[in-house]
Amino acid sequence: MVLGLAAIVGCGSSNASNSKIVLPNVQAADESQPSVAHPEYVNWSQFEEKASIVRKRLVENANGTVLVTTKMWLEKKDENQVLVGSQVTVERPNEPKVENDADIVRYPAKYRLPKGMDEARFYLPSAKAKETGTESVKVVDTEIETKVFEWEENNESGPMTVKLWRSDKIPGKIVRQELFTKSSATKSTEDIIELRLTSDSIKK
Repeated sequence: MVLGLAAIVGCGSSNASNSKIVLPNVQAADESQPSVAHPEYVNWSQFEEKASIVRKRLVENANGTVLVTTKMWLEKKDENQVLVGSQVTVERPNEPKVENDADIVRYPAKYRLPKGMDEARFYLPSAKAKETGTESVKVVDTEIETKVFEWEENNESGPMTVKLWRSDKIPGKIVRQELFTKSSATKSTEDIIELRLTSDSIKK
Protein backbone atom coordinates (compact mmCIF):
# COMPACT_ATOMS: atom_id res chain seq x y z
CA MET A 1 0.00 0.00 0.00
CA VAL A 2 2.25 3.04 0.70
CA LEU A 3 2.85 5.37 -2.19
CA GLY A 4 3.65 2.65 -4.62
CA LEU A 5 7.31 3.78 -4.36
CA ALA A 6 8.34 0.55 -2.83
CA ALA A 7 11.04 -0.28 -5.32
CA ILE A 8 13.25 -2.68 -3.43
CA VAL A 9 16.94 -1.84 -3.65
CA GLY A 10 19.23 -4.63 -4.13
CA CYS A 11 21.32 -7.34 -7.58
CA GLY A 12 22.05 -5.67 -10.88
CA SER A 13 20.52 -8.61 -12.76
CA SER A 14 16.88 -9.45 -13.43
CA ASN A 15 17.66 -13.13 -12.91
CA ALA A 16 15.66 -14.49 -9.99
CA SER A 17 18.39 -17.01 -9.17
CA ASN A 18 20.75 -14.11 -8.42
CA SER A 19 18.24 -12.16 -6.33
CA LYS A 20 16.78 -12.77 -2.93
CA ILE A 21 13.02 -13.13 -2.56
CA VAL A 22 11.47 -10.88 0.07
CA LEU A 23 7.96 -10.32 1.34
CA PRO A 24 6.31 -6.88 1.21
CA ASN A 25 6.47 -4.95 4.47
CA VAL A 26 2.90 -4.91 5.79
CA GLN A 27 1.21 -4.94 9.17
CA ALA A 28 0.45 -8.22 10.91
CA ALA A 29 -2.73 -9.80 9.58
CA ASP A 30 -5.83 -10.17 11.75
CA GLU A 31 -6.93 -13.82 11.64
CA SER A 32 -10.53 -12.71 12.13
CA GLN A 33 -10.37 -10.66 8.92
CA PRO A 34 -11.31 -12.14 5.53
CA SER A 35 -8.80 -13.06 2.85
CA VAL A 36 -8.99 -10.74 -0.16
CA ALA A 37 -7.28 -10.52 -3.53
CA HIS A 38 -3.89 -8.86 -3.03
CA PRO A 39 -3.87 -5.60 -5.05
CA GLU A 40 -0.30 -6.15 -6.31
CA TYR A 41 -1.17 -9.66 -7.49
CA VAL A 42 -4.28 -8.38 -9.27
CA ASN A 43 -2.26 -5.68 -10.99
CA TRP A 44 0.83 -7.65 -12.06
CA SER A 45 -0.85 -10.96 -12.95
CA GLN A 46 -2.69 -9.40 -15.90
CA PHE A 47 0.61 -8.93 -17.76
CA GLU A 48 2.90 -11.42 -19.50
CA GLU A 49 6.04 -12.62 -17.74
CA LYS A 50 8.99 -10.27 -18.31
CA ALA A 51 6.67 -7.30 -18.90
CA SER A 52 8.51 -4.30 -17.49
CA ILE A 53 8.34 -0.63 -16.67
CA VAL A 54 11.03 2.00 -16.11
CA ARG A 55 10.34 5.16 -14.15
CA LYS A 56 12.67 8.14 -13.74
CA ARG A 57 12.45 10.38 -10.68
CA LEU A 58 14.13 13.80 -10.41
CA VAL A 59 14.69 15.05 -6.86
CA GLU A 60 15.84 18.66 -6.52
CA ASN A 61 16.40 21.32 -3.87
CA ALA A 62 18.94 24.02 -3.03
CA ASN A 63 21.63 21.39 -2.45
CA GLY A 64 21.41 20.01 -5.98
CA THR A 65 19.68 17.24 -7.88
CA VAL A 66 19.44 13.46 -7.74
CA LEU A 67 18.15 11.28 -10.58
CA VAL A 68 16.65 7.93 -9.58
CA THR A 69 15.78 5.32 -12.23
CA THR A 70 13.63 2.40 -11.13
CA LYS A 71 13.06 -0.66 -13.29
CA MET A 72 10.37 -3.19 -12.32
CA TRP A 73 9.46 -6.39 -14.14
CA LEU A 74 7.24 -9.45 -13.79
CA GLU A 75 9.66 -12.28 -13.09
CA LYS A 76 7.09 -15.06 -12.74
CA LYS A 77 3.39 -15.61 -12.13
CA ASP A 78 1.01 -18.47 -11.34
CA GLU A 79 -2.37 -18.88 -9.67
CA ASN A 80 -0.84 -18.49 -6.20
CA GLN A 81 1.62 -15.61 -6.50
CA VAL A 82 3.55 -13.15 -8.61
CA LEU A 83 7.27 -12.47 -8.34
CA VAL A 84 8.13 -8.83 -9.13
CA GLY A 85 11.69 -7.70 -9.69
CA SER A 86 12.98 -4.22 -8.94
CA GLN A 87 16.32 -2.47 -9.53
CA VAL A 88 17.26 1.13 -8.69
CA THR A 89 20.02 3.30 -10.18
CA VAL A 90 21.00 6.62 -8.55
CA GLU A 91 22.85 9.45 -10.30
CA ARG A 92 24.28 12.57 -8.64
CA PRO A 93 26.23 15.35 -10.36
CA ASN A 94 30.00 14.79 -10.38
CA GLU A 95 29.65 11.37 -8.71
CA PRO A 96 29.82 7.84 -10.13
CA LYS A 97 26.48 6.28 -11.04
CA VAL A 98 25.27 3.81 -8.38
CA GLU A 99 23.55 0.74 -9.79
CA ASN A 100 21.98 -1.08 -6.86
CA ASP A 101 21.36 -4.80 -6.84
CA ALA A 102 17.86 -6.09 -7.57
CA ASP A 103 15.43 -7.98 -5.39
CA ILE A 104 12.42 -10.12 -6.23
CA VAL A 105 9.30 -9.40 -4.16
CA ARG A 106 6.63 -12.08 -3.78
CA TYR A 107 2.98 -11.04 -3.66
CA PRO A 108 0.41 -13.75 -2.87
CA ALA A 109 -2.84 -14.04 -4.81
CA LYS A 110 -4.82 -13.83 -1.57
CA TYR A 111 -3.97 -11.89 1.54
CA ARG A 112 -5.62 -11.57 4.94
CA LEU A 113 -6.36 -7.92 5.67
CA PRO A 114 -4.08 -6.15 8.17
CA LYS A 115 -5.56 -5.65 11.61
CA GLY A 116 -8.14 -2.89 11.77
CA MET A 117 -8.18 -2.24 8.02
CA ASP A 118 -11.15 -2.60 5.69
CA GLU A 119 -10.84 -3.75 2.08
CA ALA A 120 -11.51 -0.34 0.48
CA ARG A 121 -8.73 1.28 2.50
CA PHE A 122 -6.32 -1.57 1.69
CA TYR A 123 -6.59 -0.77 -2.02
CA LEU A 124 -5.68 2.92 -1.60
CA PRO A 125 -2.10 4.06 -2.35
CA SER A 126 -1.97 5.34 1.25
CA ALA A 127 -4.38 5.27 4.17
CA LYS A 128 -4.43 9.08 3.94
CA ALA A 129 -5.01 9.26 0.19
CA LYS A 130 -8.07 11.01 -1.22
CA GLU A 131 -9.20 10.51 -4.81
CA THR A 132 -9.54 13.98 -6.35
CA GLY A 133 -10.47 13.24 -9.97
CA THR A 134 -9.38 11.65 -13.24
CA GLU A 135 -6.88 12.78 -15.85
CA SER A 136 -5.47 11.51 -19.13
CA VAL A 137 -1.67 11.22 -19.01
CA LYS A 138 0.65 10.51 -21.96
CA VAL A 139 2.81 7.47 -21.23
CA VAL A 140 5.58 7.08 -23.82
CA ASP A 141 3.31 7.35 -26.89
CA THR A 142 -0.04 6.28 -25.40
CA GLU A 143 -2.69 8.25 -23.52
CA ILE A 144 -3.65 6.52 -20.25
CA GLU A 145 -6.72 7.42 -18.21
CA THR A 146 -5.69 7.77 -14.57
CA LYS A 147 -7.21 8.31 -11.15
CA VAL A 148 -5.62 11.19 -9.24
CA PHE A 149 -4.92 10.96 -5.50
CA GLU A 150 -3.63 13.67 -3.16
CA TRP A 151 -2.61 13.60 0.50
CA GLU A 152 0.04 14.62 3.02
CA GLU A 153 2.66 12.36 4.59
CA ASN A 154 5.23 13.05 7.29
CA ASN A 155 8.91 12.22 6.80
CA GLU A 156 12.10 13.04 8.70
CA SER A 157 12.12 16.53 7.14
CA GLY A 158 8.52 17.30 8.03
CA PRO A 159 5.20 17.29 6.15
CA MET A 160 5.32 16.18 2.52
CA THR A 161 2.52 16.68 -0.02
CA VAL A 162 1.87 13.86 -2.47
CA LYS A 163 0.04 13.87 -5.79
CA LEU A 164 -0.24 10.52 -7.55
CA TRP A 165 -1.64 9.56 -10.95
CA ARG A 166 -2.54 5.87 -10.96
CA SER A 167 -3.89 3.31 -13.46
CA ASP A 168 -4.57 -0.41 -13.10
CA LYS A 169 -3.44 -0.82 -16.74
CA ILE A 170 0.17 -0.03 -15.79
CA PRO A 171 2.52 -2.47 -13.98
CA GLY A 172 2.88 -1.14 -10.45
CA LYS A 173 -0.02 1.29 -11.15
CA ILE A 174 2.06 4.46 -10.75
CA VAL A 175 1.85 6.63 -13.87
CA ARG A 176 3.17 9.88 -12.43
CA GLN A 177 4.01 11.16 -8.95
CA GLU A 178 4.87 14.56 -7.48
CA LEU A 179 6.21 15.05 -3.94
CA PHE A 180 7.05 18.30 -2.17
CA THR A 181 8.64 18.78 1.25
CA LYS A 182 8.14 22.40 2.32
CA SER A 183 10.77 22.54 5.09
CA SER A 184 13.61 21.69 2.69
CA ALA A 185 11.91 22.95 -0.49
CA THR A 186 12.56 19.51 -1.97
CA LYS A 187 10.59 18.63 -5.09
CA SER A 188 10.39 15.15 -6.56
CA THR A 189 8.78 14.32 -9.91
CA GLU A 190 8.51 10.78 -11.28
CA ASP A 191 7.38 9.68 -14.76
CA ILE A 192 7.41 6.54 -16.89
CA ILE A 193 10.11 6.50 -19.57
CA GLU A 194 9.75 2.92 -20.83
CA LEU A 195 6.85 0.45 -20.88
CA ARG A 196 6.83 -3.12 -22.24
CA LEU A 197 3.64 -5.10 -21.72
CA THR A 198 3.60 -7.87 -24.35
CA SER A 199 5.94 -10.49 -25.75
CA ASP A 200 6.31 -8.47 -28.97
CA SER A 201 7.32 -5.31 -27.13
CA ILE A 202 9.61 -7.24 -24.79
CA LYS A 203 11.59 -8.58 -27.76
CA LYS A 204 12.27 -5.11 -29.18
